[in-house]
Amino acid sequence: MRKSFLIIALLSCLNNFISAQTPMIDSLRKELVKEKSDSIKVHDRIRISWYLFQVPDSAAAWKYINEGDSIADKTKNPVLKGIVYEHMGYLYSRVFSKKAITFYLLSENILKNFPNSMAAKKSMASLALNIGIEHMNATDMEGALSSYFEGIRRYEAFDSNNKNLPILYASIISTYYNLGKYETALGYCERSYAKSVSMGTAGSIMSSCINYGRVLWKLNQPEKANLYFSRGKAMAYSLNDPYFQSKYYQVIGNFKFEEKKYTEALAYFSKALPIIKLTNAPFDVASCYMWVGLCYAYVKKFQEGRAYLDSAYEIARQSDYIHIKKDVYMNRYLLEKEAGNFARSLNWLDSFNVINDSLKLVAQADRIEFADAKYQAEKKEAQISQLQSDKEIQRLNIRQKNVLNYILFAAAVMLLLLAVLLYRNFKQKQKLQQQRIADLEMQQQLTATEAVLKGEEQERTRLAKDLHDGLGGMLSGIKYSLNTMKGNLIMTPENSQAFERSMDMLDSSIKEMRRVAHNMMPEALVKFGLDTALRDFCNDVNQSGALPVSYQSIGLEHEVIEQTTAITVYRIVQELINNAMKHAAAKTAVVQVTKSGDQLTITVEDDGAGFDTALLKQSGGIGWSNIQNRVEFLKGTLDVRSEKEKGTSVHIELTI
Repeated sequence: MRKSFLIIALLSCLNNFISAQTPMIDSLRKELVKEKSDSIKVHDRIRISWYLFQVPDSAAAWKYINEGDSIADKTKNPVLKGIVYEHMGYLYSRVFSKKAITFYLLSENILKNFPNSMAAKKSMASLALNIGIEHMNATDMEGALSSYFEGIRRYEAFDSNNKNLPILYASIISTYYNLGKYETALGYCERSYAKSVSMGTAGSIMSSCINYGRVLWKLNQPEKANLYFSRGKAMAYSLNDPYFQSKYYQVIGNFKFEEKKYTEALAYFSKALPIIKLTNAPFDVASCYMWVGLCYAYVKKFQEGRAYLDSAYEIARQSDYIHIKKDVYMNRYLLEKEAGNFARSLNWLDSFNVINDSLKLVAQADRIEFADAKYQAEKKEAQISQLQSDKEIQRLNIRQKNVLNYILFAAAVMLLLLAVLLYRNFKQKQKLQQQRIADLEMQQQLTATEAVLKGEEQERTRLAKDLHDGLGGMLSGIKYSLNTMKGNLIMTPENSQAFERSMDMLDSSIKEMRRVAHNMMPEALVKFGLDTALRDFCNDVNQSGALPVSYQSIGLEHEVIEQTTAITVYRIVQELINNAMKHAAAKTAVVQVTKSGDQLTITVEDDGAGFDTALLKQSGGIGWSNIQNRVEFLKGTLDVRSEKEKGTSVHIELTI
């Protein structure tokens, strides 16, 4: 298991930071009652709102930022308004990413028009960092890197020692590390370390040392890596910083684990755990518990491993850390598998797959929300510009009408005709624009559906390959080793019988693994096409005894169908047959696929219980929704006919 690369936080003692905020907040509240300029009043309220948000006291934070927004409106100062929008985006960032992006982009669209304002420059630089973080949250690494580089460029232009520069460098290092581009990450490690040393900030120096060491270790330079690890560790102990003390042991433990030196890894994580507990940081504590539990699993101390993994899960449950839950499920699967509890391990694997699929859907939704927020922000900016333009046009028209009151009647009539023509032209353009927006939204929806389906099939293909080539090879290797071992051992009849039972269980595991891999991406579909794949699928269902299925194809035998279409049709038939088996209590089913010219028709019938087709409009089932989405993606038509106790017939027509 590989632990993802985390950005080392520059504020390592967050609890001490938060506890120190009360005097600062009280001091700022006293400043609010003093007579000051409107600009200073806005900045004071932004500062107190920021401190309150760290405590956290979200309600009070919003109270003060809304006061600042009202003052900014009265001043009619666009720079102040842009700075307020940036802080509103920050307040939204923890709970509503779409609104955060909207306000960040609104702020940027305002502030970019004031390149000579120092306040605008500072906000533009911090906006690049915050927008980059939102890109990273939406798993858009290219967008994140673009924003981080822009942030560095903006900070370097006016403040080369700004405290946010090490954060930007650490973010870039993290992104390249996750992409496996260690050589590129190394270059930014050198810049980050030099910048941190020149600034003299202890937190950023320790962070740079840890990041530098991790990248060097990945580049097979352990001696140089240990040099930077030692520097970071020495500084952490000299400053009595438990976060970085623990981080040192965790990092070394990670690499020992990757080298399969599990006993050494366990020792390092065991040292890290009591230290990280001193920080009261639940995420890091849960993560450390999880690693200790996994190490115990690989040193065959399964009961201890379960206890530590349970502790990690309990913290994740209380704090709603869904990624920690996912990792705990995978680690329990590995532990139970290592312990030989295969049935229990499969239960944990099922739990992992459920939560992992959920996270993928959330990530996809985040990316779509990000794009939508950007579109909405640009649209709102365009609307504001249009309103300003319309207002100016209206003012000029009024002036012109006052002048034209003294002109001849004929000229007035001509002007009226011109106004009518302009109005008709405006309405026509407006209508065309609305139609274009509707077309773009439909295209965007189809594009999103295509991306989801292709992503799903790519992931199925990857998982199937990993299972077949990775796990399948390992199981076959184990079987070969056991057979070789059997020839070299003298066993009692009882032991020989137990050995044969184990070999049978291993054969069953290999068959089950191959069946799962085949269901994820049928090999026949890739090699021989849709007709053969559907025929094999129906034969497999027949042989399983679950449901007698008759398969017929017309005009499909020698046809080559584009792979995306073929996969989609295969999944539709697969889902319909699964529904017949699970819900219809059918005794027989028929699958008929016909190709004539560019038309492809699919008919699936069963003699099951049937249902009221009107209920489909109210159905929230994932399976039926998947069928409808796939048919819509192929721009086909779907006809469902069913009556209770008379079976069900589903007819689909596609143009390919």
